[in-house]
Amino acid sequence: MKFIIAATLILSLFCIGHISIEAQKTNEKLKDEEDIYGDLKEDGEDGVQQDQEDYYVDPKNDNGEGDDYAEEANNNDLNIKLSSKAMVIVSELGGIVKLPCVTNTKDEIVRIWTKDTVPIYQGNILLSEKHNLKLLENGTFLQVILEDIDDFGKYSCKLAISSDISPEVVHEVIRKIAPNITSLTATNNDVVFNVGQSFTLTCQASGYPKPKISWFKDNDRLGTEGESLTIENIKARHAGSYRCLADNNVGRPAHSHIQIFVNHAPIVTLEKYIVNSDHENDAELVCEVKAYPISSVVWQRTGQNIVSNEPKIILKRERDNERNILIIKNINEADFGQYTCVATNSLGKQSKTLNLVKTPALRKFEKNHTNENAKDVVLQWRVESKQPVSEHEIQYRKKGETNWKTASPTVDNVENDVYLIKHTLKNLEPGVYETRARSKNNHGWSDYSEIIPFDGNSSSMDVPAQQRTEQIEGAVGESTSSGKKIVVCSWVQLFLIGLITASLRC
Repeated sequence: MKFIIAATLILSLFCIGHISIEAQKTNEKLKDEEDIYGDLKEDGEDGVQQDQEDYYVDPKNDNGEGDDYAEEANNNDLNIKLSSKAMVIVSELGGIVKLPCVTNTKDEIVRIWTKDTVPIYQGNILLSEKHNLKLLENGTFLQVILEDIDDFGKYSCKLAISSDISPEVVHEVIRKIAPNITSLTATNNDVVFNVGQSFTLTCQASGYPKPKISWFKDNDRLGTEGESLTIENIKARHAGSYRCLADNNVGRPAHSHIQIFVNHAPIVTLEKYIVNSDHENDAELVCEVKAYPISSVVWQRTGQNIVSNEPKIILKRERDNERNILIIKNINEADFGQYTCVATNSLGKQSKTLNLVKTPALRKFEKNHTNENAKDVVLQWRVESKQPVSEHEIQYRKKGETNWKTASPTVDNVENDVYLIKHTLKNLEPGVYETRARSKNNHGWSDYSEIIPFDGNSSSMDVPAQQRTEQIEGAVGESTSSGKKIVVCSWVQLFLIGLITASLRC
C-alpha cells in the first residue's frame, strides 16, 4: 500500500513538472516570436498619413546617412527636440507631398524651410515666389504641390532655437520616372552566331524606382530576370526575336526587341503529312522551313520542280520563305499522290514528302481517363474527310503482343469535315499499350495511322487512409505530442488512485 501511494505521489510530481516545462517552452517560443516580429506600431506617427500615394523611406536604413539629415537638440536649455526623421519621398508630377518638422513641444518655434539651400519660409513668412508651397499646422508641416521638375529636390527644416543650436531635418523628394530602355545589345554587338557558340543579351533601362527587367522569346516569357540573358551551346531553335521588358509600376512598361540569327542548314516541317481532298475541290499543301542563311524552297513531284501555273497551280511564300504554300485548284484524279518540299541553303539541304489523298486523313490522337472509373481509358482520334465517313476502326494491344483487338466506334461528331473517333476501353489492366486507327469513306479505307503507345495506368493515385491520418497528425506539430503526454499522465494517475481505493476497502 505504501509503495502504491508513493508511486502515485512521484508520478503526480513528474506530470506537474513536465506540464510546467511544456508551458515554459510555449512561453519561450512566444517570446522568441515577439523578438523576431517585434511590436506593431500605429500608422501616422509624426502625423504623416501612411496610406497616401507617395511612399517614404528612412535614408538611415538605406545608406547610413540619416545622422547627416536629422539632428536632435539634446543639450539646449529648453530641451527642445526635433523628432521628425529624414525621409526620401518618391512621387510623380502633379502629386502632393507633406513634409514633417515635428518637435517635442507645443511652444511656438521659428522654423526655417529651405529648398536646395534656398530659403522658402522663415516662420510663417513666405520667401519664395512659388505659390505651390503651403505651411500646415503652424509650420509643423510643409505641403508641396509638385507642379514641375524644379519642385523635386531636398527640403530642409531648421529650428531657430539659438545662435549655436539649430537642429535640422532634410527630406528628399524624388520624381517617379517611367521606365525607358536605353540600349539592348548582344555579345560584341553581333546578331549572327554559329551552332555551339554562346551569346549574352544586355538590356539597360532608366527610370525611378529602378525598373525590373524580364525577358521574352517570340512572346514566350523566359525564366531569367535582370539586365543580362545568356544562352550557351546555341542550337538552331535559339534563333528568333528576343524582347526585354522594363517595369517599375510607373506608367507603361518599356520594351525593346532584338533579332538573333543562328547559322544552320534548313529544317523542314509539314503542316500535314496527309492532305485529304476530292475531285473538283482545292487542296493547300504547307511546308515550314527554318534556315539561316535564308533557304531557297521548291515543291517537287516525281523529281520535277513544280512551277506556278495559275489558276491551276499557285505558289505562295511568306515570312522570308519560312512558310511555303502550294495550292492546287479544281483537283482531278491525276493530282492525287506524293508532293515533296525541298529547302536548300549554303549549309545544307532537307526535304519532306506528303500525300494528297481521297481517303480519310487521320490527324490527332488523344487519351483520357473517364471520371467514373480511373481504369477506363478513352481513346480519341480526329479524322478529316471531304467525303462522308461510313466506318471507323480502332485497334489496340498490350505492348509486346502480336494480335490486335479491334473496336468499331459509331460515326458521328462531325464538324467542318473533321470527325471524332471515340472509344472507351473498360477496366483496362495497368501497363503500356499500343493503338492505331483508320476510317473509310466512299473512296475506301485510309491507311492505318502510325502506332501510338499509351499508358493504361490510372492518371492519379489516391493517398491511403493511414497515410492521410499520419499527414494530419504531423500537421499539428509539437502541441500534439505534449497533449498525448498529458493524457497518459492523467490515465496512469486515475489507475493508481483506483488501486489505492480498492486496497483501502479491502
